[in-house]
Amino acid sequence: MSAYLIKGDHGAVLVDTGIRLHEAEILAQLDELLETDEPLSIVLTRTEMECCLNIPAIEEHRRIDTVWYTGGITVPRSTASVQRIAVEPGTWREVEVREGITLHFISPLLRLLPTLWVFDPASGALLTSDAFTHLAPPVEDTASADPMAGLHKFRWFGDADTHSIAADVRQIVRERSVAAIGPGYGWPVTGADACRREAELLAVCLEEVGAR
Repeated sequence: MSAYLIKGDHGAVLVDTGIRLHEAEILAQLDELLETDEPLSIVLTRTEMECCLNIPAIEEHRRIDTVWYTGGITVPRSTASVQRIAVEPGTWREVEVREGITLHFISPLLRLLPTLWVFDPASGALLTSDAFTHLAPPVEDTASADPMAGLHKFRWFGDADTHSIAADVRQIVRERSVAAIGPGYGWPVTGADACRREAELLAVCLEEVGAR
């Protein structure tokens, strides 16, 4: 499982905070990457446990200015300013999350609950929450990856017309200079060619599992 830190000249943005099991590691990594008084904002790709549970622990150690999230579920208690942002499914918004860091908040069609994919134009990183997780190897076989592994939570696709969802995956990657894809769990993808290839693989899988 992964959280991602975007550094700017006037502070940083943490995309997701991880689960409590990883609290010590997350705090240690933040201490390594941030100055003691460096301003920090948080973006939640989803308001599910693996995304938000470490907010209180992080806030005990450093000041959090703002928590950005989508959907209708409240985030864990925080003294930070909480900014709920609505993005229509299949669209995106450009948001200056903090001074000097402007991100694309994308609402993908590939989702269960309200979800944000986060694109950082400065680095070319596309952070995809619970999608593009198909590069996580099966537990019983770490030598190979199952292209369908990341779709197991989306079983309803078998009863749906998934062509528009597949097209949306292709469009999100095609319209941006994506240099890396960072899922919430599983291995990241690096390199523009590899990102386009994995997006096409995911789109094809979506089309294949959908109702005919």
